Amino acid sequence: MKTSLVAAAALLTVSVVSADTMLDAADFGIAPGKAFTAADVTRLTQAAAAAEKPAVIRFAPGTYILGAEQCQTREWFISNHDQANPRTVFLPLEGLRDVTVDGSGARFELNGRFMFAGIWDCTNVTLQGCTVDAVTPQLTQLRFLAVDPQAKTVTFRPEGSAAVTLEGTRLILSGPGFRYAPGGGILFEPDGSIAYRSGDCGMNLGNVILQEDGTYLARDCANAAYRPFQRMALRCWERPAPGIVISDSKDTALLNVTIHYADGMGVIAQSSETITLDGLRVIPDRAKGRFFSTQADATHFSGCWGTIRSVNGIYEGMMDDAINVHGTYLQVEKRIDERTVEAAYMHVQAYGMTWGDPGDEVAFVRALTLDTEPTLGRIASIVSLDKPDVRQGAKRFRITFADPLPPDVNPSKDIFGLENVRRTPEVYFEGNRVAFNRARGALFSSPRKTVCRGNVFDRVSGCAVLLCGDCRGWFESGPCRDVLIADNQFIDVLTSPFQFTEAVISITPVISQPDRQKQAFHSGIVIENNDFVAFDRPLIFAESVDGLTVRNNTYTKSDAYAPYHWQTQWLTLRRCINVRADRPVGLPADVR
Repeated sequence: MKTSLVAAAALLTVSVVSADTMLDAADFGIAPGKAFTAADVTRLTQAAAAAEKPAVIRFAPGTYILGAEQCQTREWFISNHDQANPRTVFLPLEGLRDVTVDGSGARFELNGRFMFAGIWDCTNVTLQGCTVDAVTPQLTQLRFLAVDPQAKTVTFRPEGSAAVTLEGTRLILSGPGFRYAPGGGILFEPDGSIAYRSGDCGMNLGNVILQEDGTYLARDCANAAYRPFQRMALRCWERPAPGIVISDSKDTALLNVTIHYADGMGVIAQSSETITLDGLRVIPDRAKGRFFSTQADATHFSGCWGTIRSVNGIYEGMMDDAINVHGTYLQVEKRIDERTVEAAYMHVQAYGMTWGDPGDEVAFVRALTLDTEPTLGRIASIVSLDKPDVRQGAKRFRITFADPLPPDVNPSKDIFGLENVRRTPEVYFEGNRVAFNRARGALFSSPRKTVCRGNVFDRVSGCAVLLCGDCRGWFESGPCRDVLIADNQFIDVLTSPFQFTEAVISITPVISQPDRQKQAFHSGIVIENNDFVAFDRPLIFAESVDGLTVRNNTYTKSDAYAPYHWQTQWLTLRRCINVRADRPVGLPADVR
């Protein structure tokens, strides 16, 4: 499988050679070590828009240090990020068709809190062969030199380029576009893995002194997980700027791209059709001594459709998941008449995106039970209520349907969410490595075919695979109905407790009133031919599933860590029907 995928990527790269139009960035004044401006970048992208197709934008190899003078501003609303407009972006690719951006191995170092590239309203755009990093990441790393549990002190040295100062005894970190007083972060072992049972690890940095040798001493600072030679990646929770954003586009590909850091997610796609990630690497820059990569997810897909294919990737050191695929529930606020409702985006980081179009089919979901009404609605019209247009930050909409609504879809009777059924993708996550990251590995929430196959999940802090769905918190829809989890290797997963981490594979929809639920939320899930190398017992947790098959898996006991988990069975089922679950080969008989 992997060979054929790599061959396909090679064909895509080779096709560049025969392109009709070559646009060398150097001809527009954009080259390593050369002073250029945002106007030069604009001339380059305008030339690509006007060129005979297909066209190639080609950067010369080398390192580009990018600052505000090379960037442009846009009013862009981006899912699952702080809505910090106006946004700053180096390479806005807008309205392009049949264009390849070839980095030729170039490295782009961002000196500020801004995005590398935005792909908006494009068709058949490929970005390939480049590395993206930050000169001064907001995440700042400490190296622990000495730990004294009795005295409750930690001696450390900051690593990286952020400015470190003391306000009295309070540690302050600052850099281009950020300044904050950290209170903790993620604790890494010397091999790059996250410290066992450390989770989101607090650290008291309010009683710190600078010592004569240039090291710092943190007092009143104790944690059983602290040891010399560990690194603490200090962080705040801001996520203003993803590395690459894809929005309202079709047939987009990222090939052989490396992202070492982004002030948000590495890649975020929204309201787009058919995306291919091949050879994407979201990894720490170990040459700079870093153990962390992105501030949030490596990749994230919101309200997309067609096919999402993520293959041959490496995802390590992120502050959140490797991949998350979902739609977004709107919540019904008012029923106007028998065909019309007012509904709204509810999460503070999810609005201003295209949710639906006339002709889209919509499911009506009871938020507290996740039961779905048997009748779908078809949108006749959708109008923004609080802004002139959805892209200007609209949160509320008036939606009129072609046929009468189910009579119960009324906020006076129950809380309802709306799921856009058309904007749901097939997903293929294959041949990837996920390791040493916070939270979870792969999250899938799509009713269409989803394949998670041939991946390695190595010491992921939380669960390796999560099938969730909720209509009250993150508002990430929807049910999974055709899922294959096969031929994966799970190595010492679940080292720290996070949200939705009930087992190595967790199927945990958020159901507020389970006793009222009338139908299973997820269905059609097959877990087969996987290798579980586990230090603890919970391998699979499933709730509200109709049709679960577990077969031909193997188990190997690991002594890497001590068991701690509150789930004590290898398989836990809650309100599941039509289940066939065979014990993994090698699982001891005394493990229930």
